[in-house]
Amino acid sequence: MSESKADPKGSVDHAGGPEGTSPAPRIRWSLRAREIAALSLLTLAVVALMTVVHLYYSQQLLWSATLREAELVARQVYSQTAHTLGRTDPAADPWRALRNDRELRELLNSSVGYASSLLYAMIADQTGTAMVHNDPTREGQRVPAQPNLQELTARHALPPLWQLRDSPQIYEVTLPFNLDRKPFGTVRLGIAVPLVRAQLQDTLRSTLLLAAFALLAALAVGVALSSTALQPIRKLAEDMELLRRGQFDVGRSDGPKDEFGKLAYQLQLLGRQMQSDRTRIAAERWQFQNAVDQLEDGIMFFDATGRVLFANRAVELPVGKPAQDVVHARLEDVLRPEHPLRPLVRKALETGEGSRNVTVEIPAETGPVRFLVSIFPLASERHVCDGAILLLRDLQSVAVSARTFQSLIQYSAQLAALGQVTSEVTHDVRNPLHAMVVHVAFLKERLGEQPPDVRRSLDVLDAEIKRADSVVTRYMQLVRPGDVSMKPVDVNAMLQEVSALLAGDWQAKGVSITFQPDPGLAPVLGDEEMLRRAFMNIVLNACQAMPDGGGQVTITTGLEGYDVAQIVVTDTGVGVPPEEVERIFGMYYTTKPGGSGIGLPLVRRVVDLHRGEVQFLSTVGRGTSVIIRLPLNVER
Repeated sequence: MSESKADPKGSVDHAGGPEGTSPAPRIRWSLRAREIAALSLLTLAVVALMTVVHLYYSQQLLWSATLREAELVARQVYSQTAHTLGRTDPAADPWRALRNDRELRELLNSSVGYASSLLYAMIADQTGTAMVHNDPTREGQRVPAQPNLQELTARHALPPLWQLRDSPQIYEVTLPFNLDRKPFGTVRLGIAVPLVRAQLQDTLRSTLLLAAFALLAALAVGVALSSTALQPIRKLAEDMELLRRGQFDVGRSDGPKDEFGKLAYQLQLLGRQMQSDRTRIAAERWQFQNAVDQLEDGIMFFDATGRVLFANRAVELPVGKPAQDVVHARLEDVLRPEHPLRPLVRKALETGEGSRNVTVEIPAETGPVRFLVSIFPLASERHVCDGAILLLRDLQSVAVSARTFQSLIQYSAQLAALGQVTSEVTHDVRNPLHAMVVHVAFLKERLGEQPPDVRRSLDVLDAEIKRADSVVTRYMQLVRPGDVSMKPVDVNAMLQEVSALLAGDWQAKGVSITFQPDPGLAPVLGDEEMLRRAFMNIVLNACQAMPDGGGQVTITTGLEGYDVAQIVVTDTGVGVPPEEVERIFGMYYTTKPGGSGIGLPLVRRVVDLHRGEVQFLSTVGRGTSVIIRLPLNVER
């Protein structure tokens, strides 16, 4: 199996690709994959080391066994040789006697046949000529001497078999012997290295199979351990991802159990804290945005890169785009290259130099508009520009003379005096009304059995006095609403009571009231009694707007955005003409016979006191929808 070399420029870990190409993506491994890979590599290293050690000692044992076997055969040949020479006539030729010894020849042949590593066995004279050989054809020939295995073992340890590929492939074990105290010959046994290596292959095969099994077992154990050990970590990673997406209900831990349980519990507490902080920050931001949107001056915040961080509604005219489209946009996307504000902002961001009260003329659909512009760079402690604040003021809005201001002051004083007089007059009117109620009741009691026309007149007089007193009371609530007690109010519970209270009275008239609450709606911060009267007035107006055949009134609650509660009261009544919609919240305006025209102005007054807004949508013949928006309670 050939091994190819990878191109460094094509590696997935390379920081960049070849010139003109995009960088190759970097491979990201999960924690589970890294754990399995680490465990597998560790197991592979241990198994490889143990395999090498096992093979080394196996071949050492094989060498030792081969050497011992060869030395044993040499001693047997030596013994048989000595036995043969001992019974031979001293005058006879000893070599002939050895060659003719049948037992010696059978011993040489059997030794080579049964010893798996022996290549040959012979007895050579002092010149190296084979006098007795297991192969008779080689007798009388000179056999070159091979490296001596005994000398190799005496000098150093036996070499590994895989290192003998290029060395001599035959080693010899020798045993010299004497005749009549003179060197006579040498027993030489040839050991073939390939035959010894072949014996090692079986051991190598079983060792590799065992190593492969160990690797597979380690991989299976690694997968099982990663599934068990990394499950809490994966759960924590999922919870962190939910936190990043803004879902703060994470953890779901009853309390610390182990290290991961403690971490999950702390993560749960962190999620609750983040949810509370986010709700508080969102409410504060909404209040800040709502307050700044009321300003006539335009305000924009830029960061150091020119990205818009904040903008109020007053910038829509000079910029030419809605405020929500400007926030988080870049300066180049907000202001065109020819826009007169762009170079001023860019100069402040790049040089840190601001501009004060610069008159700029900006084109608009209705014609050029002149603005008074001021830009304030924001410098950090390192004297680096971190952003800028842009202020815009319409010169037309400030072109008011001193006489106009004086007139406004006088007019405000007159309105205050008129309000005081109106309050006093209202107070003076209520006293006679109360006296009239008492005297009417006294007349009814004194007259006793009065004629029907007299009783009817007294009843009419009593009803009109009470209606006049109700009008005065509502007017006083509108002019002087009293102290507003702000507390968390459950809008769903309050509207449920209002709908249940009115449903019984209007069901007989064919009017059905349906309440569809949002169960997840958070409380609002407000005066519960004032809100109850306001919603009672709205639902009552919806019921009264029905034709004679009755109709349907639907009350729904929900969440608008993330910090505003929306309450919608929809009816299927006669509707209000478009030209009358603008007057619907005007004082004393009413479309109902006998109405006072104070109910809806009172509703608007209550909503304004709660920093909310009311919207009135109506279609003649189809019905009306009143939409109330109130900020959520952030002090929960």
